[in-house]
Amino acid sequence: MEMISAYLEQTPPLVAEMKNSMLKSDWKMLYATIHKILPSFLIMGINSDFETMARTVQDYANSQKQTNEINDMVLKLEKVCLQACQELQEEYQKIKNQHNV
Repeated sequence: MEMISAYLEQTPPLVAEMKNSMLKSDWKMLYATIHKILPSFLIMGINSDFETMARTVQDYANSQKQTNEINDMVLKLEKVCLQACQELQEEYQKIKNQHNV
């Protein structure tokens, strides 16, 4: 419950920061944000393909390369993280409701 709660609290602001830093070409912030998001992929059971994608974005940010690919990958990462939040919120409520019965 605590892990889910922490993910739900921390992820949306990080996703917004990731997208914003990409739009501003703020490579240091993009790198740092991806670095903060990466551990949650394994912990929350998000497909490893997205972890690989996040690492690729991090590599691009580190080398400060602007490509169309980075934009697409950031948007895909945003989508999967927010989808995970939605699914985890539903599970969190189910668990909470079971404990309140």
